[in-house]
Amino acid sequence: MMFRTHILFALFFYFLFIEIFALGFSVIFMIIMCFGAILPDMDSPRSFVNRKYLFGFGKSIAMFSRHRGFWHSIYGLGIFLALSIIVVLLIKVPFIFFLALPLGYFLHLSADSFNVSGIRWFWKSKKGHLRWKIKTGNISEQVFFIILFLLTGCVLIGNQGVREITAFVSSLF
Repeated sequence: MMFRTHILFALFFYFLFIEIFALGFSVIFMIIMCFGAILPDMDSPRSFVNRKYLFGFGKSIAMFSRHRGFWHSIYGLGIFLALSIIVVLLIKVPFIFFLALPLGYFLHLSADSFNVSGIRWFWKSKKGHLRWKIKTGNISEQVFFIILFLLTGCVLIGNQGVREITAFVSSLF
């Protein structure tokens, strides 16, 4: 899937979670989660995350791994979960922030499971190879994106998210 679909998928679940669990809106958590939602594509040299954010680091990873391989598995998720915990402990921010990056990462893997190529959740194992019918950049992804966009709008309009975002934006001015 394309980066924008991954980001929207993460935003949909972010707004859904804050509604269901009555959590407060956090721009920092949301941004970190959205970054996590595009991070697994670091194994593709042409990916948005490699071109815009990883400054060559991701391209070196892409040289030694194939797209939708190790980094698109539960093992790649585990590495970023451990790194998130370490970073949160080192910079002494609220512990809840350790969830943001791995949650976005997990949502990326979940979304890629809808793709015709799918992913292998357990990397080289034949088990856990999930796939569905959405082809990257195809009309099927566009339809999925539009439906997800509409659902995200419904969640936002139907909850306190709109008021919180409005309050945040107005506090900037």
